[in-house]
Amino acid sequence: MLDRTLMQSALDTFEELRSDLLAARHGTDRNHPRYRSLLNLRQYLILRSKDWTELQEKLFLLSLSSLGRSYAHVAASVDTLYDQLSSSLGLGEISPEETAAFHHLGIAAAQEMTAQNSLALFGGKSAADTAEQTTAVMVTLPSDAARNGGELIRGLSEAGVNVFRINTAHDDPAVWQGMADVITALNATRPAEEALKIFVDLAGPKIRTGRVRRLKLPVVLGSNKREKMIMIRPAPAQTFSERTDPNTRARIPGQLALESTYFDTLEAGDVLKVTDINGRHAKMTIRQIDDVGALAAISKKVAVDENCAVSAGARKGFVTGCVEQPERIRLFTGDLLRITATDAEGCAAIRDETGQTVAPAHISCTLPAFASYVRPGDRVYIDDGKIGLFVNEKEADGVLCTVTQAKPGGTLLKEEKGINLPDTYLNIPALTPADRENLRSVKHYADMFGLSFCQTDRDVADLQGLLRAEGYEHIGIVPKIETRHAVYRMPRILEQLLVWEKSGVMIARGDLAIETGFENLAAIQESLLDLCSAAHLPVIWATQVLESQMKNNLPSRAEITDAAMAGRAECVMLNKGPFAIDTAGALLRILDRVHQSFRKNRQLLRKETLWSVADAPEDRL
Repeated sequence: MLDRTLMQSALDTFEELRSDLLAARHGTDRNHPRYRSLLNLRQYLILRSKDWTELQEKLFLLSLSSLGRSYAHVAASVDTLYDQLSSSLGLGEISPEETAAFHHLGIAAAQEMTAQNSLALFGGKSAADTAEQTTAVMVTLPSDAARNGGELIRGLSEAGVNVFRINTAHDDPAVWQGMADVITALNATRPAEEALKIFVDLAGPKIRTGRVRRLKLPVVLGSNKREKMIMIRPAPAQTFSERTDPNTRARIPGQLALESTYFDTLEAGDVLKVTDINGRHAKMTIRQIDDVGALAAISKKVAVDENCAVSAGARKGFVTGCVEQPERIRLFTGDLLRITATDAEGCAAIRDETGQTVAPAHISCTLPAFASYVRPGDRVYIDDGKIGLFVNEKEADGVLCTVTQAKPGGTLLKEEKGINLPDTYLNIPALTPADRENLRSVKHYADMFGLSFCQTDRDVADLQGLLRAEGYEHIGIVPKIETRHAVYRMPRILEQLLVWEKSGVMIARGDLAIETGFENLAAIQESLLDLCSAAHLPVIWATQVLESQMKNNLPSRAEITDAAMAGRAECVMLNKGPFAIDTAGALLRILDRVHQSFRKNRQLLRKETLWSVADAPEDRL
């Protein structure tokens, strides 16, 4: 038998809650283009402005819904529960007139609205069942994506990718146009509902470390862990270490340049001995050779400069063309670092004979008037949080910081690495002059724009105003939430998005983790998903999804779980990498499996066969 006292207590609480929700209706413009979404968003904020856990416990004990999944239809869920309690107590239900006056959004209508908003932004077929969910997959295109007739783009589209990201922080309009031309050609052969979408990422005012001075340093080749392949080429080729292609993330083998007269004496099968700057020796076995160069296996790690010799029997040659390399600025916890907004090249600390620091290490940054924003006590993070700093004092053209976070053996400070200032409010617009110029060069093929470094509703309004002025109001807008200040202002950002026909939100988890703290990311991510659900706006789940598989075609176990969780969003973004097609296919299979059991944050109670002995083959047990 139901506890009438408990039911009456819950009903009394609902009276208070319904009164608060009704108040939101009076302050919401009925002529707003998305009135019902705006009203529900405000009602959700009211719901979350108080602690309702005691009410939820009462509802749980009464075997009623505990409001934990009411984000997209707050008032409808509250009214349904109110009716159930009131009817059970013999007090009658809410009248149809009162329900109509409440202007709430029904559950089915809320599901339909969310699905249609996602469809408008990412494309795809309309689901016959509004409860059915599909998640779009977006892949970032590398610089060479249009090469070989767009082979990569074609392969990704065949794997099931339907959104392609062009990042304007790299390359130029000609390269972007080449990518768009491939996608346009593919769309000419596809039904309209299966058209591929182009997401153009506007770079925004990303703060990065400046250039580090170049020095003639020894070049490291090979590895002590295993045999490695290197290229041997004749002068005037250069000698350089193994590196990573910044666009595809593929590894580029190290290269050794030799005097051309000596190179001409080499043959396949030759075993060369190289002597490095420390007198260590390594063997290089030539596997293939032609007039352009030789592919060789080097037995161990060596550090060479232009005084190092290479020999094969009586023949002897010398290394040539060692490239100048950025100075190694290795920072340890407790070290000092000066950061300025000048163009001065970065350099390592200068120390005296006793090891005492005479002048601290220095690096510039790309933010003009950097010192005018930060204050003593502010935190600074560099290179995805690999280096943590504390601002000690402001100087004429910068700040002096103490290193608070680095590896035990020191962390290298490199150029072109991101800088995060989680304690500092940067009152700078998200749209830079370069963004405005790039927008005009890509607007004719962009389906949506990613607004990087969006912090306020004003940033969204600026982009909306620019698109209106250009006559491109059909293009979608997706602010990237990547700072603490954007999180604080999310309700206003969402309200501004709701005036635009096509809009969504990207949760950019890379910078967001650094800005908010890694230990806080999971909870903040959930809160953002819930808030966007209340506004019926689609979400893109971004940053490091299946990153290990993208790099080496083998995902970590944690990444599989993360990819499955990404099914709560309407779109998942993969970055670029050498195994992009394989990774996209794996992600789609994971999402398909997850969507058989979950819709957004609702578990579907399908028949579970995982533990069914009758349904399992013998070798499964």
